Amino acid sequence: MGLDLQDKTTSTSFNDNALSAADRTFRLLVTGPDPLSVDGRSLGHNLPQRLIGLDECKELLLKPHASDELKDAVWAHLVRRSRCAGPAWMIGCVGVAMPGLKNLAARTTQGCPAHVVDDIVSEMVTYFVAQLRRIDLDRPNILPRLLLWAKKGALRVRARELASVEICADLPEPVALDTEPFMVLAEAVRCRVITSDEAKLINATRLEGQALRAYAGRLGVPADRLYKRRRAAEARLARAIEEGQVSVSCDGPASNLAC
Repeated sequence: MGLDLQDKTTSTSFNDNALSAADRTFRLLVTGPDPLSVDGRSLGHNLPQRLIGLDECKELLLKPHASDELKDAVWAHLVRRSRCAGPAWMIGCVGVAMPGLKNLAARTTQGCPAHVVDDIVSEMVTYFVAQLRRIDLDRPNILPRLLLWAKKGALRVRARELASVEICADLPEPVALDTEPFMVLAEAVRCRVITSDEAKLINATRLEGQALRAYAGRLGVPADRLYKRRRAAEARLARAIEEGQVSVSCDGPASNLAC
């Protein structure tokens, strides 16, 4: 339908997690004179015999009387459009699946710190979108299978992130938050326990709460590499503090962390 995703999104700044960003983009794509739509006349299954905007389509699929056959017919069509019509239809798929994705996000991020929530949600959306290119459309339950893959991505990051958080939680008393953790990092750099880049990574993704995946994107490196680098650096830092090699009472130059 010739819709240019860039035209509708370039003026919008997304500051929330990936799911919030996708939800806002979806609402842009289903408003205006040329919204993303499906043709109920060709899809059948008692759909209205007209063009149906994807926001209305989402509501129709949530109705109690919506059959599994209808849901699979619509989802097969949506996935095919996402494969041949570009990123707007990928966002369209995320938007129609939004109720299930929000429910999944709430369950998989329960009890997690804010920066962990961002990483979990980001990976959940990434897995969902990746499966649009791979999902077998000849098998039933298309959306539940897409959500299952999204759940796998979310749980993968949750397990990895919470394992890293536990390392920080196990640090001895001198690293309590009321002892200027930034200075602990500066001292660790001075003592060559961690590098300046590792200190910046820990500071950004732990103390400032930046999402690690977003931080990795700005650096242009794979997120998995930064997860491993941060975990290793935190383990060295914890060990150095326990052994007395790093102490917040030392007067180390904080300028080591300067950009």
